Amino acid sequence: MSLPRSLRLLPVAALLAPFAQGAPAAPAAEFVTTPEMKRETMATVWCLENQHLLRRRIADIGMDELVNDYAAKLDPTRSLFLAEDVKKSRDRHAVMLDVWLENGNLTVAFDLYKQFLARLDKRVAWINARLDKPFDFKADETFFTDRSKAGWPKDEAEADSLWEKRLKYDLLLELLGDRLPGDGESDEDGEAKSTEIKPPPASITPEKLTAATAKLKKRYARMRHYLALEPGEVEELFLNALANRYDPHSSFFSKQTLEEFDIAMRNALCGVGALLGDEDGYCTVKEILPGGPLEKNGKVKPGDRIVALSDGDDEPEDIVGMRLNKVVQRMRGKIGTGINLVIEPAADRAARYTLKLKRDEIKLTTQLAAARVFEVPGPAGATLPVGVIELPAFYGKTEGDGEAYSTTENVEELINKLKKHGVRSLVIDLRTNGGGLLNEAVDLAGLFISKGPVLQVKDTTGNMVHLDDKDPKVTWDGPLVVLVSKLSASASEIFAGALQDHRRAVIVGDSRTHGKGSVQAVIQYQKLDPRLKAAAKVTIQKWYLPGGNSIQVKGVASDIVVPSVYSVLPVAESDLERPLPWDSIPGAMENADLGDTSAVKVTISEDLVKRLRDSSARRQSELPEFLTLSRSIAWTGDRMQRKEQSLNFVERRRTRLDDLAFRETIKSDLKRLESEAGYKTVSVKLDAAEKQEQGEAGATKAAKSAREKRNRLNASASDADWPDFDVQLRESLRIAADLAAASRPPEPAAKVAHQ
Repeated sequence: MSLPRSLRLLPVAALLAPFAQGAPAAPAAEFVTTPEMKRETMATVWCLENQHLLRRRIADIGMDELVNDYAAKLDPTRSLFLAEDVKKSRDRHAVMLDVWLENGNLTVAFDLYKQFLARLDKRVAWINARLDKPFDFKADETFFTDRSKAGWPKDEAEADSLWEKRLKYDLLLELLGDRLPGDGESDEDGEAKSTEIKPPPASITPEKLTAATAKLKKRYARMRHYLALEPGEVEELFLNALANRYDPHSSFFSKQTLEEFDIAMRNALCGVGALLGDEDGYCTVKEILPGGPLEKNGKVKPGDRIVALSDGDDEPEDIVGMRLNKVVQRMRGKIGTGINLVIEPAADRAARYTLKLKRDEIKLTTQLAAARVFEVPGPAGATLPVGVIELPAFYGKTEGDGEAYSTTENVEELINKLKKHGVRSLVIDLRTNGGGLLNEAVDLAGLFISKGPVLQVKDTTGNMVHLDDKDPKVTWDGPLVVLVSKLSASASEIFAGALQDHRRAVIVGDSRTHGKGSVQAVIQYQKLDPRLKAAAKVTIQKWYLPGGNSIQVKGVASDIVVPSVYSVLPVAESDLERPLPWDSIPGAMENADLGDTSAVKVTISEDLVKRLRDSSARRQSELPEFLTLSRSIAWTGDRMQRKEQSLNFVERRRTRLDDLAFRETIKSDLKRLESEAGYKTVSVKLDAAEKQEQGEAGATKAAKSAREKRNRLNASASDADWPDFDVQLRESLRIAADLAAASRPPEPAAKVAHQ
C-alpha cells in the first residue's frame, strides 16, 4: 500500500534513505539516469496519468506489482532471479517509487538489471558445466513449461533443480524434433512445397546427443550477449512495464523504436509479414499480415514460435531468449533476400521445421478484397448461388504512398459483380481480418444498412461521439452472413457488431471475436519538450456498438457457433495481461434516424436465428466433417492445456508418435471429404486486381494460394500439403442458403437438401 502523497514529498536526503543501508554497490557509470532519461520518464508519467483512458495516478497502479512486472520482463521464465532478489528490490524501492518516477529517477531499473546480470553470469557458467555431465532420460520426471504465473525459485538449490529439468526438456526437443534443411521451402510464387514430417528417432544415439548438447551450449553462451542491454534499452523495458500496468496496448517508444514504428506504418520496411511478441523468452507470432511472405506460404499460424533464423544459406541461429527488438531487426532486410525461420507450431512444440522465405513488401493484389460464387444445394435439390467476399484487412486511400484502394469501394464493386452472377445470399469472410482503418469499417457497414449509428466512441473525458452511416443508399439488401473467428479484431468487430445490432446479418464462427475495443494514440514528447525524440503509445478511447455494449474483452458473440482451432488458442484480448474491462453505455439506436427501412429487404429476427441455429446444430451433429473438426479442436485444446511435459525419452517419443498418427488420421479424413462432391465455384476479381495480375508473373496463383491458406482454420497442421477443406466456410454457405430460403415466400412441398 502506498503512502499518502502529502507524506511522500520529502527532502532529497530522505528520498535517498532507502538506498543508504544495505543497498548494492553503485551501478556502473553508464547505468545511471541521464538528464534525457529523466525528462522522458517524467513525460511518460504525465502522459499515463493525464492522457490514458483510466486517468489514474501511477501511485494507484501498484508499485510493488510494477517491480514484479519489470523483473518478469527481464526474466520471463522466472528462472534466473531468486525470490529474495525481487523481494529486496520491492522492499527498497516500492514505497517511494512513484515519487522517484515523477522526478524522473530510474535507479530501481538499473539496480535490478545489475542484479539480473550477476544471476545470469552465474547461471550461464553453471549451465556450461552441467551440460558436460550426463542426463538421465529414463527417470519419471516432468517439467512445467508455462512459468508465466510461477514464482521465482526460493533458493539456489531450487533454481538448480529447475534448470536441471529445463536443460533436459531442451535436449529432448532437439532429440525428438528431427528437422531437415529445406523443410517448408517456398516455390517461386510463395507457395509452400510439400514436406514430410518424419517420426522421431527410436533411441538417443551418442552422435545426436553430442550435437544437441553442443547446440545448447552455443545457445546459452550467446544468452549473455542477447540479454546485455544498453542503458536506453533498460529504460525502455522499465517504462514499458510501467505503461503495461495501465493496459497491454500502452507502451513507451524510445527514439529508435519510434523511428521503426513510423517506418512500419509507412510500409517502408521489408520482412516476412508478421506481428511478433515475446512470450516467456520465445519470439511468438501474434498476427500474420495480409499479403506478406508468411501469409502466402500459408504454414505459420498465430501462436507459433520462431526459435531460430538465418540469412541466405547460413545455418539458422538460435534466438530463444533474444530480446524482441533485436529479433525484429534481424527479420528485416532488402526485397528478395532470403531468410530461414525455424518454427515451433503452437499445437505441437516438438514438430519443428525450417521455413525458407524471401523478404518482400506486402503485395496489394493479395490483400485486396476478393470474391467467389458457390453453387450450394438448396430446396428441392436445386442449387442456390451464394457469394463470398473475402476481406483480409480494412485498407483505405490514406495508407502509404502511391496508388491506394478503398475497402468500401472494392466491396461495392464486388457486390455489383456478384449480383450479375445472380447470387441469392452473401457471406463476408473476416476470419483473419485483424482490423485496419476505422472510417472504412463505418463506411462498409453503410453498404448494408440505411442511415444510422455504426459506432460510439468514449474518450478520456467521458465525452461520447457517434459515428453514423449518413448515406441512405444500400448496395446489398438481401440475406447476409458475416463469418468471424477469434482472430477477427478491431474494425472487423465494429463492422460485425454494427450489422448484428441493426439486425442485418447473422454472425457465424467462433463463439466470440477477438475483443479489442480500445484506441491508442502516439503522443510525441516533442510537444511537451522540444529536446525529446521519444513518445508514448497510450490508450485514449473505447469503442461501443450501436446497442451500447463494449467490444472490449467480450468481442462480438456469434449467433451461430461454428468453431475453429483458434477457439482454444490464447490469441484473444482476454488472454493478455490486464486488458481494460468490458462495460456498456446507453444504446444509440432507439431515437436514431434509421432512414427508410424499406430499403432493406432482409432483417434478422430472434426466431429466424433460432431456426437457422437449429438447422446448423443438426448438421453439426450428423455430418462427418464436423466430427473431424471437433476432434482437431479437442486435440489442439488438449495440447494447449498440457503445461507439464514428461522428461522421459520413451514417454515423450510415444506422445510424439501418437500426435503424428492423429495428424495423419485427420489429414486422411479431410482428403476423403475433399474428394467427395463439392460446390462448384467461380472466382470474381476486382478490376484493379486483374490489371495488376496481368503484369505480374505468377500473381494469380499466389493470390489464390494466399486466399485459400488464409482461411484454413479448421486444422492445426503445419504440413504444406494439408487438404484445403474449409469446414467453417462450407457451413456458413449452408446457413446463407437457409437464410435465403427463409427470406422468400415458402414453396409448396419444398425440402432443403444439404451435403
